[in-house]
Amino acid sequence: MNIAVVGAGYVGLTLAAVLADFGHKVWVVRKDKEKNEGLKKGKIHFFEPDLEDLVKKNLKTGRLIPTTEYSQAIPFSQVIFIAVGTPSLSSGAVDLSQVFEAAKEIGKNLSLEYTVVVNKSTCPPGTTRKVARIIEKFKPKKANFDVVFCPEFLREGSAVENTKRPDRVVIGVESPKAAKIIKELHKQFKVPILLTKIESAELIKYAANSYLALRIVFANQIADLCEKSGADIEEVIKGMGTDKRIGLHYWYPGMGYGGSCFPKDVAAIADFAKKKKITGSIFAVVDKLNKKRISQIIKKLESNFGSFVNKKVGVLGLACKQGTDDIRESPAIKIIELLKKKRAKIIAYDPMAVENAKKVLSGVTFAKNSYEVTKDADCLLILTDWPEFGRLDYAKIKKLMRGNFVFDSRNILAKEKIKKLGYNYLGVGR
Repeated sequence: MNIAVVGAGYVGLTLAAVLADFGHKVWVVRKDKEKNEGLKKGKIHFFEPDLEDLVKKNLKTGRLIPTTEYSQAIPFSQVIFIAVGTPSLSSGAVDLSQVFEAAKEIGKNLSLEYTVVVNKSTCPPGTTRKVARIIEKFKPKKANFDVVFCPEFLREGSAVENTKRPDRVVIGVESPKAAKIIKELHKQFKVPILLTKIESAELIKYAANSYLALRIVFANQIADLCEKSGADIEEVIKGMGTDKRIGLHYWYPGMGYGGSCFPKDVAAIADFAKKKKITGSIFAVVDKLNKKRISQIIKKLESNFGSFVNKKVGVLGLACKQGTDDIRESPAIKIIELLKKKRAKIIAYDPMAVENAKKVLSGVTFAKNSYEVTKDADCLLILTDWPEFGRLDYAKIKKLMRGNFVFDSRNILAKEKIKKLGYNYLGVGR
């Protein structure tokens, strides 16, 4: 099948590479000429495990074709995916300009008798119908099409695996013809396929992300209660999670959720609920509580460590999570910015995210490795859950540090073992 994917970020490029690997001919359309030239050579502009190898493999076969021109991709494609960004506006609402611009260009370049346009960009219910109206306005008279909404559920750090083997495929569709084509396209994924109304599919994406975000906020609230009562969050999670109705998965007490999806998606559904005049929205509460989390962590650190003025603070972790170089809405970056205002001297390291962090952080020293971070440090903050941080030689680090305070934001260290080494240990909910 001939396919076009508009957008070459985490979602678009991963989808395009996977579909090409499944044997389809896939054009991937992007505006940035410099990045497009790099992509032609197999270079991608972000880190994602296994993706670069998959891209290079399918460039060589000729099945993956990067382009900046809609006219090279759209006229020949039976299925067209829209996978462009939908960032947040200052109000929390979604900026849909890239989606609508893509729809316009797709419409202008349609030429086949029938095409299925699949919106994969996360957007509020009703957006995909607007996409259809825009395409209708700009398309040639002879071109016919249907629109579908098919949300993505990938996680940064495991995007290729999530795209190849998702838990399910949700297809929001009205046309039986379009449904048949998109179901056939997804047969190779060998997972359950759920057909829904278009608006249901649009809302499923927001509902899923908001629920996961809620679990993180809930875990942080329970962690706070643990600290006030002498309980241990790890034991509480085990006690809750063994209830089959709840499960042990996805409990992450720490500094709150970050990254490219949860913050904007929760804010978006809160804004959507407000526009629909739904009072007492839980989404607005989740958004507010998460935004307060960083300042609460800073107060907690000051209460346990003291003043940060002129203190050398070693930071391990800059990315929003392990397995990615993405620093968008990263709690670690926010912590560093607040500590800088308190006149702390920051030295930081991350296995993947240093170059991206350099673009947004000034007045920070970046180390070449974890141990360099700890030399003469008054305190050590572990702010991302990279497994390698849990495997460090903390006896060696104790000798390198000037102070003995360590903050383990993701509870990746063995608390009692660390304390026996002479550290003043602070975790979350422990």
